[in-house]
Amino acid sequence: MKKYFLVVFCALLMFTLTGCGKNQVKCTGSYSEEGMKISAEMIADLDANDKVTDATAIFDLGDSNTANQYCSLFKLAETADSGVKVTCSGTKVTIEGYAKMESDDEEDELIGLSKEDFIKAMAEEDFTCK
Repeated sequence: MKKYFLVVFCALLMFTLTGCGKNQVKCTGSYSEEGMKISAEMIADLDANDKVTDATAIFDLGDSNTANQYCSLFKLAETADSGVKVTCSGTKVTIEGYAKMESDDEEDELIGLSKEDFIKAMAEEDFTCK
């Protein structure tokens, strides 16, 4: 009985730690802005119908001073009711709730996109998705 419990416990632990069961699309890419190379990762959360419900963006700016400046800028979007959370660590800026950030351009709207449309939008920005 102890062996069975241990196997089930280990399987459950692996399932939890690896994030299995989450319906997500992860896209990575890099681009240059003002002579600076930025690596980016976009993780879209999908509902049961494969529609985007939210996204998290992780930017690696390669320099902690620049990351702090960008972090301060993105924190302006972080309010109690916005659903946006910005964290900074070294050269990285992570924006949870990225899809909820207000956009002036409806073409940039991510929430509600199908999985295929999200992947297509990311491919247009030279991101690779899996």
